Order: sequence, then C-alpha cells, then structure tokens
Amino acid sequence: MKSTIALSAAIGLGLSFSAVASELTPLQAGTFVVGSHIASVYYTEHRGRYEVVTTVAPDPDLRGAPLRFVGSLAVGEKQTISFGAFGTTAAPNTLELVHDGDRLVATVVEGEVASR
Repeated sequence: MKSTIALSAAIGLGLSFSAVASELTPLQAGTFVVGSHIASVYYTEHRGRYEVVTTVAPDPDLRGAPLRFVGSLAVGEKQTISFGAFGTTAAPNTLELVHDGDRLVATVVEGEVASR
C-alpha cells in the first residue's frame, strides 16, 4: 500500500524514477547496478534478525575503493543506501533493503527524491 501511494504521488508530481526489486534468501548473494556503482548484498539470519552485508564499488571504468556496510534488520525494518548526485540537482540512485517476513527484498530505485 505504501509503495502504491508513493508511486501514485511520484507519477502525479511528474517525477522520473524506476525501480527493480529482487528477493534474496540467506547466504544467497545478489548483485545490483545502482547508477555508476555495483552493489553486492547477502545476509545471514541470527535470532530473528538479518545481518545484511552490502559491498559497494564504483563501476570498473571509474576509480575508487569499495565500501562495506553491515546492518542488522528486524522484520519490517529497512536500510537505505544512496549513490551519487550529491551537490547537484539530480536525485540520487538508491538501494533499499527490507526485511519482509522470511525474505530480504532489495530494490534499486533510480532518480528518486529522498523522503525526509
């Protein structure tokens, strides 16, 4: 319901973005292209929480060191990582990771205006 409302609002405002979602299971890695970066994500389960490990690296043609993020998510919690476009008028690309019941849902959102 929340995503439907957000999508409707974005369409109504004429904002341009697209989203691609994938479901991951424990220890199954997923790789996602987020703008000019590549993110690899996997998780383990411990006492009902997901320990999510995300490694982000620039596109192979660009320079830069990879970054690693580790977070712990309970059911219903979300972790958001934004890439690029800071200091410009362009909206950043975002990787959203949600602990949804017995799965981790990873969604790449391109060009979304961050909510506050």
